[in-house]
Amino acid sequence: MALLEGRRLSKRFGGVQALTEVDFAVEAGAIVGLIGPNGAGKTTLFNIVAGALPPGEGQVVFDGWPITGKPAFRICRRGIARTFQVTRPFGEMTCLENVAVAIVNRRPDLGRAAWGPMAMEYLEAVGLGALAETAAKHLNVIQKKRLEIARALATEPKLLMLDEVLGGLNTQEIQEAVGFIRDLRDTRGLTVFWIEHVMGAIMQAAEKVIVLDQGRVLMVGTPKAVVADERVISAYLGT
Repeated sequence: MALLEGRRLSKRFGGVQALTEVDFAVEAGAIVGLIGPNGAGKTTLFNIVAGALPPGEGQVVFDGWPITGKPAFRICRRGIARTFQVTRPFGEMTCLENVAVAIVNRRPDLGRAAWGPMAMEYLEAVGLGALAETAAKHLNVIQKKRLEIARALATEPKLLMLDEVLGGLNTQEIQEAVGFIRDLRDTRGLTVFWIEHVMGAIMQAAEKVIVLDQGRVLMVGTPKAVVADERVISAYLGT
């Protein structure tokens, strides 16, 4: 069954048509990749799903509920969490406090005695336990990406939306990150919707790939079928 569906989604910014009648589905328990050249509409689609932007036309349905145009915090509480390509921590707050913000957004009744250990658990899950009391502004790019994932997990999502979390990682770090994302799906029962340009990672982790080009769905298929398709090669992978 589809946990998330987009139905004929369109979005225009002035004279630029960012999305045109986009239909897609993300099945429960799957890792689904979203790829396409720069400017294809990938982040716009994420923003619409997460409530940062309303669509011009169309509908988004999550877990059987229409969420089109709902505010981001309500969509988050419904069970969708996302990371950002450009990380956005609260710089003056510690890593522990950054994760706590996500926890109390979902469970505002909790005090520090409760959220402190919970926040530490999420930091340790992404390898930042030793930096719990470090201000987020002092983290490097890779550490900030890990903090983004910890904050997203702390909202207790059903669907985790990842926006280019592998940027800046070396080969070994990419392999570790792919394993970590698989583990999130397998051990926490998460569904993952993932924008990524590192095709090797998508090939290893995703069961399905959606290809956007110029705001339209170019193809949907397995990673193997997608990278062999002439249209995808021409539009995205190059000759």
